[in-house]
Amino acid sequence: MDEVSSALSDIGIDLGAIFAGIVLVAIVLLVALYVSRWLRRRVERTLSARSFGRNGAVLLGRLTALLVYLIAFIALLASLGVSWTGLLTFLGAGTVALSLALQDVLKNFFSGIFLLMERPFRVGDFIKVKDIEGEVQGIDVRTTVVKISDGSVVMIPNSLVFTEVLTNRSKSGTRRIDLTIVALGKSIIEIERIIHDALGAMPEVSKPIAAPIVKSASSLETSIDLSLLIEDSREVEQRVIHALVAFVDDDSIMVTRL
Repeated sequence: MDEVSSALSDIGIDLGAIFAGIVLVAIVLLVALYVSRWLRRRVERTLSARSFGRNGAVLLGRLTALLVYLIAFIALLASLGVSWTGLLTFLGAGTVALSLALQDVLKNFFSGIFLLMERPFRVGDFIKVKDIEGEVQGIDVRTTVVKISDGSVVMIPNSLVFTEVLTNRSKSGTRRIDLTIVALGKSIIEIERIIHDALGAMPEVSKPIAAPIVKSASSLETSIDLSLLIEDSREVEQRVIHALVAFVDDDSIMVTRL
């Protein structure tokens, strides 16, 4: 063993330094692993409690863990004698190359971070971005997930949500629902009377109720579109639809959510 050590020393290899370096790497990695997990769980619990939503909390938790690993990596290289000048040059060049390669991904990622910080909406709010309107399900790394009226899930790029005009219908505690009402054998005046009689006594429906838009009318069937402002609740939406159908108490009216 002494002969091997002597031979390695002759060619410039120091086993003691190699062993010390391995121990240092192991310690730094273990500390980074423990700290990143602890911080990640702490961030996720704290942000979830502040209505960031599960996805947003997980996103920032992962970012925190990534920063811990990056700091540990830089500290490790510095402790092993790597030149700070060379290290900064390498990191700068790598950052530029990575930014160019992942430009769209990074744009959406940081837009998501700013959305989480500013919180123009929360999970469960009803928002409208361009032609997309629905309930926010969460904010992922690249997209904001919105469930629209037909049950489909739309993933909107975070950069689009951040830069476009955003309407949050839940901010004021109300949201708009659009209904199509088809009535058999009833005139437009009769349908308007049904609407006001069925919904006029409901405090959850904002007054005055807007006049419906006639789509088609005949002696057999009348079809209209109705837009209502109601309290921000799915239960209220169901009660409104049920009230319209139950008021007639027959099969002559059909209400559809747009």
